[in-house]
Amino acid sequence: MDVWLNNPVHPLEASGTSGMKAGMNGVLNLSILDGWWDEGYDGENGFAIKPASPDLEPHRRDREEARTLYEILQDRVVPLYYSRSNGGYSPEWIRIAKRSMASLLPRYDASRMLGEYVSKYYLPASRQGRKYADQGFQGARTMAQWKAKVRAAWPGVAARRIDQPKTRIQFGDSLPVEVAVRLNGLAPSDVCVELLLSRGMREAPVVQHNHELAAESTLDSGEQRFRIDLKPGLAGRLDYRVRVYPRHELLTHPFELGLVAWV
Repeated sequence: MDVWLNNPVHPLEASGTSGMKAGMNGVLNLSILDGWWDEGYDGENGFAIKPASPDLEPHRRDREEARTLYEILQDRVVPLYYSRSNGGYSPEWIRIAKRSMASLLPRYDASRMLGEYVSKYYLPASRQGRKYADQGFQGARTMAQWKAKVRAAWPGVAARRIDQPKTRIQFGDSLPVEVAVRLNGLAPSDVCVELLLSRGMREAPVVQHNHELAAESTLDSGEQRFRIDLKPGLAGRLDYRVRVYPRHELLTHPFELGLVAWV
């Protein structure tokens, strides 16, 4: 009956594959809630060290987490280990070890990993390859020409807000957002104009929703007008920004060109 102790400074745990293997073999994890254990711990398959606040001074943070560790050892791990039956073992310890194996094996074994590689990467890559190769690689030629056109035009692409922004609306009301985009020879279908709505700090939004603006009329300046009547569906303080990026149905990833213009 063993314990796997892992207590790096949160959030510096890269993954923790050793802890996975230990848990799959009946060893009880006693680890910081970071990396894989933050996802794998279910309250009944081991022991979790809750990280202290990252705002604390490093020495205070270490002291708080050390106290948590020793409390878990004193109040849970050691009593559980020595709570033995006539057979010379702890039934509750064995129950948790079995729970560890039953809960971790299906989630972290190689079968799941390979299945996700196949479903998320290999099959999509195979389908994309066939799209490019069909009809004598017509798709590949189309994409090469389109990418060259977009890259040549993009330095001249720009966007600006043309409506009068509101700072406050009532919940349930709509917020009109209008943007003029100088496409520099590109067609409206060559780009996506998207509004990102988030609650929380822009650097790390808590909730984010994406809304596409529709292409409408061409302005006298030659710019393309895009518009949306945004109905947030969220209350409280919200942040939003608008971006323009290239779009084509044959792109492997929406942002593979690495090009974007922000309003």
